Amino acid sequence: MKTYFTFFFFLIIFFANGQEIIDKEAFKKCKKEFSKKICLSDEDGDGVLFYLDHCPKEVGSAENDGCPWPDFDADGVIDKDDACPTVAGPPENNGCPWPDTDGDGILDKDDACPTIPGIPAEEGCPKKNFYPSHSYSKEELDEIRKKFLEKTKNFDYDKLADFIFNKIDLKGFKSKMITLEIASFSQMAGCGQDRTDYSPTNLRVNLASELFWNERNFTKFVNKFPSKIVFPYSENEDVNKKIQSFKKIYSKKSEGITFYNAKNNFKELDNKQIDPYKSFQIYIFFQGNDEIFVKVNENSDLERKYFLLQAKGNTFIQLN
Repeated sequence: MKTYFTFFFFLIIFFANGQEIIDKEAFKKCKKEFSKKICLSDEDGDGVLFYLDHCPKEVGSAENDGCPWPDFDADGVIDKDDACPTVAGPPENNGCPWPDTDGDGILDKDDACPTIPGIPAEEGCPKKNFYPSHSYSKEELDEIRKKFLEKTKNFDYDKLADFIFNKIDLKGFKSKMITLEIASFSQMAGCGQDRTDYSPTNLRVNLASELFWNERNFTKFVNKFPSKIVFPYSENEDVNKKIQSFKKIYSKKSEGITFYNAKNNFKELDNKQIDPYKSFQIYIFFQGNDEIFVKVNENSDLERKYFLLQAKGNTFIQLN
């Protein structure tokens, strides 16, 4: 047994002495302070010998003199490989945080609309007010029409018109003509909304427009501005045809378009002195619960303003 340990001891010395000294100057310097055994040891087991190891008690890399590579932001990506060494980020993005350009909380890499704020449900894109766009049968639309008319049969559109018209103030509106945009839903549809005439939403809105713009209400609107020429515009052809059938107000056709005036005064129209860019819009539309909202936009020479009404039954509330 004694012979075995003696042999093992000399074997260790043989291998220690047989190790190649990579840096003789560093080894010589180390031996001035420590023993040869210590200088050739590797206490932290990182494969870098003591005389070459600048961090002998920490596991490191030979390329970094036996010291661990720094990771300033502690994100697990060492600084030499980190494109953003002072800001924590995942290895998949080279140590940088994933960007969120539009600030909606959805990272650009997961954001289908990275420059426009959106919601998770739409993969980072804005919420879509999307309505079914499949073709509805005549029977389906007739049933929707029947239910809508039944639900709103006691709704007083004349009272609503009086309420709105009393709110209108065109002080500063200098144009000789008012382009009255009688909105159907397709005019107001935004991105992602159904612009066809085959949706229940469009049907209800068009019905509301037709009921609101009866002869009494349209005549009252024209008479409210006796010095103005009124040009009603609607994408709802039923409303256009209905207005053209009214007989109690003066009308005149010019270049295929019908204009209206309370005093039969179309002098400005004949002289082409009207300003077609001044307009007045009344939008009537329905939320999903069939509560009627009326939005009135007034584009005057002074400013553009609007008010929003909520109507329940025959009670009207101005929301702004």
